[in-house]
Amino acid sequence: MQTVFDQIKDRLPITEVLSSYITLTPSGSQYKAKCPFHQERTASFSVSPERGLYYCFGCGAKGDIFTFVEQFEGLDAKGALKVLADRAGVVLTREFTPRESTDPLYDILEETTVRYQHELERNSLAREYLKARGLTDATIAAFRIGYVPDEWRYVAQTMRDEQTAIIAERAGLIKKTDKGYYDRFRKRVMFPLTDASGRVVGFSGRLFPADTDADKQSPKYLNSPETELFQKSRILFGFDKAKGAIRHHNFAILVEGQMDCVLAHQAGFRNTVATSGTAVSDAAAHDPTANLVVLSRLTPNVFLAFDGDPAGQKALNHAAIVALGLGMNPKVVPLPPGMDPADYILAHGAEGWKALLKQSKHFIMHQVSLIDRGALSPHLLVQKLKEVVFPYLMRVTSPIEQGSYMEAIARTLSIPQADIARELVLYAATQQSAPTAAVIDAFVQETITPEERFIALAAQYPTEAIVAQRGALSALSFGEHRFAFPLVTPERMIEITTLVEREYGVLSLEERDALAEELAQKLTERFFAQVRNELTMILQDAESRNDETLVHKTMHELQELNKRRHGAP
Repeated sequence: MQTVFDQIKDRLPITEVLSSYITLTPSGSQYKAKCPFHQERTASFSVSPERGLYYCFGCGAKGDIFTFVEQFEGLDAKGALKVLADRAGVVLTREFTPRESTDPLYDILEETTVRYQHELERNSLAREYLKARGLTDATIAAFRIGYVPDEWRYVAQTMRDEQTAIIAERAGLIKKTDKGYYDRFRKRVMFPLTDASGRVVGFSGRLFPADTDADKQSPKYLNSPETELFQKSRILFGFDKAKGAIRHHNFAILVEGQMDCVLAHQAGFRNTVATSGTAVSDAAAHDPTANLVVLSRLTPNVFLAFDGDPAGQKALNHAAIVALGLGMNPKVVPLPPGMDPADYILAHGAEGWKALLKQSKHFIMHQVSLIDRGALSPHLLVQKLKEVVFPYLMRVTSPIEQGSYMEAIARTLSIPQADIARELVLYAATQQSAPTAAVIDAFVQETITPEERFIALAAQYPTEAIVAQRGALSALSFGEHRFAFPLVTPERMIEITTLVEREYGVLSLEERDALAEELAQKLTERFFAQVRNELTMILQDAESRNDETLVHKTMHELQELNKRRHGAP
């Protein structure tokens, strides 16, 4: 009997699925692309339509349409299956769908969502509240908004036995005490939180009505605890509904609240997602399923529409610093004081919201605009730059973009660009770490170093181009600094050549040459970065000792190094 996986694969060719996420280019009988799972300049991602498989020769990512969707959208295997089944028009039944230990949790969350929806239909006050906020019946139904009554055991009392209660507790719906189980949520408008496939994984509840003294002591919003299904660093509210529009428009709008997100969708801005009930993750450097990492695979462009209060600005700064570390382009939507996106959309409509989005500034220049140049001396102006701009500017992953921002800052504040660059170098040297393209590449856990990979590639496939690349690397130098390949023992050489043969043996001559060129470029960048770090430490030491001669000499070397890195004569 044909499995559900086979049915889906028959209906969805791998090129059709992958081309809806990334750009595929024909290459003989196969297709190539830039890998979405690591940063690269040369396309090393290969797709075989005949075999229905993909493989990245740069980072080793491989699989079929199911593993691709799982990796790209940050889903588990069952979630990826649901996404593709919906797309293929295949109905998933329990009889032919693999069962997993978390299925009962999804089931009880789904059942509870339906119960909450029915309670909203019965509660006229809650429905009137939502209507007063501008929501239509269609929008309420689309986002499956519900209500939980003012009862301590509304969900708990329906548990059939201890096993069912344990499942509900694992799902974050109830708590266990000495007196038994009771609900986590009561007297709240309930917003289901879903994963990228649309499965409910948790809830965010808005207190309503807050008409007693006890209510006023309760949090306005209450979110599900972290569970096996709900990790707040991996969820963005509305993402399952927004991902298609984000890909289509090539930008996302990130807001704070559920109402902001829901009203934006209702106004036609379906590429909107919210952090409410979740969080912009600090795990971007090591978790490929973190929410902004997944978002960055769909688009590098994100508009940050956060509230203007202190909490909103703190969230804005945090989201921006993570986005910049991922190589994204965060822009700040200039909301008037005291207004959130929901308020603005209700007051000015879709056209007004669209016009406001067009007024957005890149986050770096937004931070610069916060500096009152006229009220500060040159020294204090530089100090202000260190406080409000440098923590973000140093996260810009592209040296070219970083340079363009320094030029814009210099023009805006009338400070010499060389002074800004010098102060940024000194500031960066005081920071222990900063997310860069190299950190983002840490998603890719290579079993051999790039230097070893190049050595093995040159040993196995010593084409004229690869030999020339190795010669150029061996001759690479800057001042007293020299590039050197590591010494490799015979045993280690056997290991790395075996791995390289397995990974690159299927490549054509041209593809291996292109891969060698990309590796050589990476090694060149690593060399210059190492030299820059050493010179920066020398500069910092010279500054502390007031050694002006060494300061000028080192600054000159850093400027020359910058020219070399950017290909300047």
